Amino acid sequence: MIKTGFYKQDWFVALLVGIVFSLAILVDAPLLQRLEFSAYDTGVRMTYRAPGATDQIAIVAIDDQSIKEIGRWPWPRSVLASVLQKLSQAEARAVGVLIYLTEPQTDSGLASIRKIHGKLDEFAVPKQARPQFDELRNLLTQAEKELDADGLLAQVIPNVPRLHLPMIVEVGEPLGRPDAKLPEYVQRNRLSKIVARQGSADKVRQIKGIEPPLVQFGEHAAGIGHLSFSVESDNGIRSVHTVLEYDGEYYPSLPLLLAASSLNIEVRDIELDMGSGLKIGRLVVPTDSSMRMYTGFYQPPEGNDHAFPIYSFRDVQTDKLQASAFKNKIVLIGPTAIGVGTQYATPITKDTLMSEPELAANVIASILNQDFYTRPMWTLWAEAGIVLAIVLYLMFAMPRMSAKTAALVSLILLIALFGAEQYLLVSEKVWMRGISPALLLFIGHVALTSKRYFLTERQKIAAESDSAYSNRMLGLAFQAQGQLDMAMDKFRRLPVDESVLEIIYNLALDFERKRQFHKAVAAYDYVLGHNPKFRDIVERKKRTQQVDQTIMLGARTAPGGTMVLDGAEKPTLGRYLVEKELGRGAMGAVYLGRDPKINRMVAIKTLALSQEFEANELNEVRERFFREAETAGRLHHPNIVTIYDAGEEHDLAYIAMEYLQGRHLGEYVKPDKPLPWDWIFDVAIKIADALGYAHQNDVVHRDIKPANIVYNESDKGVKVTDFGIARITASSRTRTGVILGTPSYMSPEQLAGKHVDGRSDLFSFGAMLHELIAGRPPFTGDSLATLMYQIANAPTPDIRKLRPDTPACLAAIVERLLQKEAEQRYPTGDAVKQDLERCRNAPNDRART
Repeated sequence: MIKTGFYKQDWFVALLVGIVFSLAILVDAPLLQRLEFSAYDTGVRMTYRAPGATDQIAIVAIDDQSIKEIGRWPWPRSVLASVLQKLSQAEARAVGVLIYLTEPQTDSGLASIRKIHGKLDEFAVPKQARPQFDELRNLLTQAEKELDADGLLAQVIPNVPRLHLPMIVEVGEPLGRPDAKLPEYVQRNRLSKIVARQGSADKVRQIKGIEPPLVQFGEHAAGIGHLSFSVESDNGIRSVHTVLEYDGEYYPSLPLLLAASSLNIEVRDIELDMGSGLKIGRLVVPTDSSMRMYTGFYQPPEGNDHAFPIYSFRDVQTDKLQASAFKNKIVLIGPTAIGVGTQYATPITKDTLMSEPELAANVIASILNQDFYTRPMWTLWAEAGIVLAIVLYLMFAMPRMSAKTAALVSLILLIALFGAEQYLLVSEKVWMRGISPALLLFIGHVALTSKRYFLTERQKIAAESDSAYSNRMLGLAFQAQGQLDMAMDKFRRLPVDESVLEIIYNLALDFERKRQFHKAVAAYDYVLGHNPKFRDIVERKKRTQQVDQTIMLGARTAPGGTMVLDGAEKPTLGRYLVEKELGRGAMGAVYLGRDPKINRMVAIKTLALSQEFEANELNEVRERFFREAETAGRLHHPNIVTIYDAGEEHDLAYIAMEYLQGRHLGEYVKPDKPLPWDWIFDVAIKIADALGYAHQNDVVHRDIKPANIVYNESDKGVKVTDFGIARITASSRTRTGVILGTPSYMSPEQLAGKHVDGRSDLFSFGAMLHELIAGRPPFTGDSLATLMYQIANAPTPDIRKLRPDTPACLAAIVERLLQKEAEQRYPTGDAVKQDLERCRNAPNDRART
């Protein structure tokens, strides 16, 4: 037995990975943090929360509407005073003003009026002029009151029961003691019931500086608290600081004070259990060691945009909203307009941010509903135990398993770790981090698997070299027996040299002899990939590709671009004699054929299955091809092209259908030459009738466009072509990233890759009808992305602006057909046909041309 160094053993590699990863967990590496936060946010979004206290909280929003009508922010504080005056009679349980009132706000003319007022006292006024003088003094006094916004607000605040104000705090470790003590009206909000635990006080976040509200506001407020949210490394908000320490004293947050006030509990009755949580009466608010509370977040009810009722500040000011709406509720007044207030990212916000009043409302509701997330001490021990168990698994269990067993066990463990974390978050509201151990398991598994691979690679190469001779002999034997695919498989396993390239070159010639041209091209590509100058490989491949595209031998291309066949013996597809190539469509080449039994001319559309699909898909695709062809063949309607037959020859699938005389509608559309109304109505009604019939038979076209509608001028016949063709080629075309259908006519749901039904065809029909009327499709764009955006989001253009003589009833039909939501369109093609016939027969709605 060969001995190797311990550093090459699986247990040592696993131990090394475990040590490195454990250090990353201990230092809280940024990548691990972001992954854990993502998992946490997923659990928060999945958690159902009963509304509970959300009905007890209302927000008066300084929103865009209010700013537009009142004026630019900041407003004079007299505006805030006017709303507080209205709320003073609303019998609210508590009011929180989330606007910082830390600096005086003085009108520029107030100082001048006060100076004039003062000067008047210095004048000796004659007795006969005293009435006029007193009147002037009264006018100045009234003007002074109106301009003194701070004075007006200071008069209103004492009349608002349980009004709470915020103070500005700078979180950080102070360098020394403060210069002066905080004002008494701030100090009375400090917590006095404190249960201290050894070492826990050192973990509470400190305040570096405080800016309290102005004294005329703060001394009459029921409470003053801070608005400090804990911002994580990814700029998200998941927790709030319930308590902050300043100069040895502890000050609660404003949401905490509002929740307590709504329960008639004063700040002196709040109990602070240091490093554990708070008690507000019978409510317990659990926190981590730094007094952070992991708040719950409430999803808006179905049909609403917000979890809490939000009222516009302007509506309250102008009495559009009755004050009774705030009775017995906690009312928060704050900015929600973007650019005015602070916006936060939270676990339940994705494309938008959450305003400060909404975030504060979530915190208050979490306290009152007792809706928190916690990280008990046992979760830390559990996380450490899981990491240790994974390291032991990697060191001793996984090396004894086979590769498949190890992969299965590791996958089960990964799912279990993530599932356990989500279960605890959703059901128990306990956050036990499972992503970091899961990532350790994944990286350790990859490391051990890679080690196994690299150590055994040399042995593998040696084994493959020993089998080269066997593969060569087997390949030649298969080639001699005509099993060319199996021969190619064996030859691909050989080490490449000139002799192997010669063998594959000869194999490609055999593929050509069997008319398996695409396989011959693949063999030539293999040779080209190793030697681009091998014999006549370039010319041979080019010639084979040309034959493959036509699927005919002995063909040449005429100047017009269609194929003409030489000689009396014409190639066949099934029982049909191929006369010539008519062109190329979405599926491949289209040929004019003749049924020799009844001497009927047919159009033959082809699809090379083996080129469009992998070998392991061919059987399933072949079954789907004939199933869809059979479905389309059941359609018998005068305005739908008839399908006669379907078959397959050398992996070339084909559909034989009615050969049509006429031109497709795209050739009739000219922007500068409007089509006659009678002609448009006649064509549209026939197409709608065909679609209605097809949809009744559960057949959806998926590619309605002018190029798929043929009009015969001799008999005024209309034929819808390619029914079922779009679905037949769906797997091949979507597999390579090509959009199924023609983008200019596709419905929004088809662009989005959603399930489509007949209403998708009706949208495409509406786009085509728009083009017949106006000479252009309804939606255009310089790029595919722009076009897709226009179809999905842009309003439907008014067709009467493009063609003013359009009948109103016809414009309404087009508009309904082009509705973005399928439910708002016509339900069936028959309904479209009926409306078109009514519109055509309307006597005074249009002028015939």
